[in-house]
Amino acid sequence: MGREFTEQNFLRVSDELEEINRVFEEDIDEVLVDNPDYPRIWLPPDRKIRLWSVPRTTAEFLRTQVLIKRPPTILELGTSAGYSALWMAAGAREYGGKVYTVEVARPKSDWAAENFEEARLGQTIFQYVGWAEDILRRSWRGDTDFVFLDADKPNYLKYMQLLEPYLTEGAVIIADNALDYGDLMQDYLNYITTSPDYYSYLLRIDHGLMISVKLR
Repeated sequence: MGREFTEQNFLRVSDELEEINRVFEEDIDEVLVDNPDYPRIWLPPDRKIRLWSVPRTTAEFLRTQVLIKRPPTILELGTSAGYSALWMAAGAREYGGKVYTVEVARPKSDWAAENFEEARLGQTIFQYVGWAEDILRRSWRGDTDFVFLDADKPNYLKYMQLLEPYLTEGAVIIADNALDYGDLMQDYLNYITTSPDYYSYLLRIDHGLMISVKLR
């Protein structure tokens, strides 16, 4: 009984991650000394690795959307330490949905796994470790009902096009950072807002969420 999910324990883990997110910072050059296999990901000009977790407002929104939509299969690109996956899983567990999350950096993925177990959501979340493009090309199959894009922004369109054969009618796609990093994902934004196959709107909260619904 002690290992069952409780809201109190879930919020404790979330609060701890929020505190860590505020201060977490690693210099990529120092990381490469001890971990030369760390993936060469896009970094800001200061070359600092951060968690880049979504704000609590976005996390609450994601959980609410999951509870409204009740998607059986949720896919997240960009796990980091697992904060947003936890919030989506807290919704999905209510009806038996599953969250699949992809992270290229093994240290972050391992850390996320610990957080999933600590929050008692390990049975709801399934992890992939590797480049998102490789996972989508080689491993991802089956109906996809809800997508949260929070990985490398310049590749959002590529990921979307790889996912399209698996998106169910009515699937929801939420792309983070449409406001603060919109310039890096402009091709995706142009595509998703002009395609007749999607209805899209920009929710101007936090970093900006481009929300799209597959119409056909």
